[in-house]
Amino acid sequence: MRERPLVYLVPPMAAALYAAVCLELSVQLGIAAPIALLLVLAAVFLRRHKCLLTVFAVLAAAALALTGFAVFRDLRVAPIRALAGETQEITAAALRDAEVYDTDQRVLLSAETTDGRRFRLRCYLPETEPPLLAGDRVRVMATLYVPDTLGGFDRAAYQASEGCYIAGAYATDEEHNAVQFEVLDSKRDSLRFAPQRIARFCRNAVQRTLPEREAGLLTGLLVGGSKNLSDTDQTAFRIAGLSHLVAVSGLHIGFLVGFCTLLFGKRWGTVVSIPLVLLFVPVAGATPSVLRAALMYLTAAGGFLLRRRSGGLNALLMALAVLLLVNPYSIASVGLQLSFASTLGLILFAGKLQHALEKPFAGAPKLVRKALAVIASALSCTVCATIFTVPILLTSFGAVSVLSPISNLMTVGVTSLCFVGGFALCVAAAVCPALVPMFAGLVRPLISYLLWSANTIADLGFGTLHPNNTFGLAALGIVFAVLLVWLTAGKHVKWKAVLPCLAVVLTGLCIAEVQYQNGHYTVTYLPCGSGQAVLLSDTEHAMLIDCGSYRNAARQVREWLRWNGLKRLDTVVLTAVDQGHARNLPELMETVEVGELLMPAGCQERRTNADLLSFVHEHDAQEVSEPATLTNPIAPVEIFPVTEGKLAVSIANEVLILHSPTEKQLSAYLEKNTLPAAAELVLSANHLSSGESMAQYAEAAGAQHIIIAASSEKGLQSHKGLDVQSTYKEGEIARQFKKE
Repeated sequence: MRERPLVYLVPPMAAALYAAVCLELSVQLGIAAPIALLLVLAAVFLRRHKCLLTVFAVLAAAALALTGFAVFRDLRVAPIRALAGETQEITAAALRDAEVYDTDQRVLLSAETTDGRRFRLRCYLPETEPPLLAGDRVRVMATLYVPDTLGGFDRAAYQASEGCYIAGAYATDEEHNAVQFEVLDSKRDSLRFAPQRIARFCRNAVQRTLPEREAGLLTGLLVGGSKNLSDTDQTAFRIAGLSHLVAVSGLHIGFLVGFCTLLFGKRWGTVVSIPLVLLFVPVAGATPSVLRAALMYLTAAGGFLLRRRSGGLNALLMALAVLLLVNPYSIASVGLQLSFASTLGLILFAGKLQHALEKPFAGAPKLVRKALAVIASALSCTVCATIFTVPILLTSFGAVSVLSPISNLMTVGVTSLCFVGGFALCVAAAVCPALVPMFAGLVRPLISYLLWSANTIADLGFGTLHPNNTFGLAALGIVFAVLLVWLTAGKHVKWKAVLPCLAVVLTGLCIAEVQYQNGHYTVTYLPCGSGQAVLLSDTEHAMLIDCGSYRNAARQVREWLRWNGLKRLDTVVLTAVDQGHARNLPELMETVEVGELLMPAGCQERRTNADLLSFVHEHDAQEVSEPATLTNPIAPVEIFPVTEGKLAVSIANEVLILHSPTEKQLSAYLEKNTLPAAAELVLSANHLSSGESMAQYAEAAGAQHIIIAASSEKGLQSHKGLDVQSTYKEGEIARQFKKE
């Protein structure tokens, strides 16, 4: 405890803040402060008793963290969030370049109200030509609000982790014009916004000299962010376990420091790298993960220059403590969580694993040992970085890739060459533009190789685990547990007896996983707002019910298919041909093969669906006018018309989809017909005027569980004991059912 206080004090602080911020633990200052004081006094009183001192110090650290959080929340956050719901005139300066959308732009602002209150916020503003850049000052009448959870993503916590405790959107009149908005002046050329100018210059230099795909990846490597990558490439990098390449963290700072060391040697390279790292942080966006990496490196560099040893674990914990003291809400940053967890795995185990992998080849020729050292280093770093990040990936993204060791071995060394080449390209663009084509020609094949590697791994069709892969996750957990035992206490284990048993257990778990998945099918509800996209699938086949959403259901379906290793859709059923149910179908069918297309008979042509009707008729859609049973290898599916132009879908008496009919149409149908039995009912919140309607439909089908596709909070409350879920709040919802 006394020798390494950070090891004992920072983890409980972080755990307490995670409970308060992410798990929404109720924290009252009047309760937390006295408890913290008592625990601190107890720790001081028991300072001569080592074990008791450690216990009370840990508890005191957690209590002090909660006390500090309550103070920060009450004094800093609450006054800002009290503005939610108000429309205020604010004068603000753009801190970053705007993110441009179809009809508006979103900007990170440093704002001040007319009564002098100052805060940061992300605000939607009217489009301007050119778009707003960092340093531009505006005056706008804005409606302030606290972002809600959307599609399973807690936007308020995410923005708070970056110091934005409220959001805004420009106020509009009845004709949807901005009530007040003007660009005042610009300070974009001031020294304060130099990092943003550098980032903008680098992006422009890369985009001018490389094709779109390669430019998007190189931009992400240099300054972070995946928004310039196509949807296909973003998905490929996540599946391959390479998404860290475009999420600026310690890896990129390591590239920068390594480049300085290569040019100037270790000591002078460290001296030169310190100001470059300090400049790189704001250039890369100063996210919590970047700040963590920078603080760690600056601590290590300071220790090296002062000839004082700085332990990696202490540096990591000190960096985390500083970030949490400055902003307790930064604990909610998934980037920080992943960065901290992966770095912790590297510090604790990567060196040991690399040594263990190299040890059997100690007698090999020098050249062979060097080649094996590179492979062992890449493999040990990948595996150890994954150990602690798996739970975070599963809870935050719903999947984890076990292919990352392969993909990282394929790209070892290439990424650093791309970073150095991209850095040289940007420097050449600034000082000697004539050299830019040469550097672009050198870096382009390397970037193309990274893109090819990621997509090749992603197209293998296996290697990803989801929360419903219980046996597969158990096998992965056992492998990691055995690895940790090998690295920490391997000498005390009789591996000749353990390994055969381990092989039997892992083989059994893999067989059980395959059998379980082959014996079940999955119904997946994608978060499409008020539209709908429902996937029925097993391990080899998939069927889609509707493809309409303002959030681009086509992109979501393509991404889902790739994550699950499927190439085509056997059947697409449209329960209605309108924007909410078929809007994104043309885009989907451009890239995804569809075996059979079904639609309701009697669709009326309107201005809003004329193009969609023309499209489905061109693609020989079969009209359904009578109840029909679809023969497919996944599960029995019955489709039946509720009214002209509207279909309902029943899946194996487990799921009944009644999304497209209105309340009036459903009521008319129920007067003459009965609904098929179903345990789960799918409805649209736009068609529910009250919970009574929900209960009526559930009773008619005998359903106890309801899924609502919604674009707002409307209709999301439980009613009369019914279990209600919504993709609006929870994001993607997946249900598994046993095959008959």
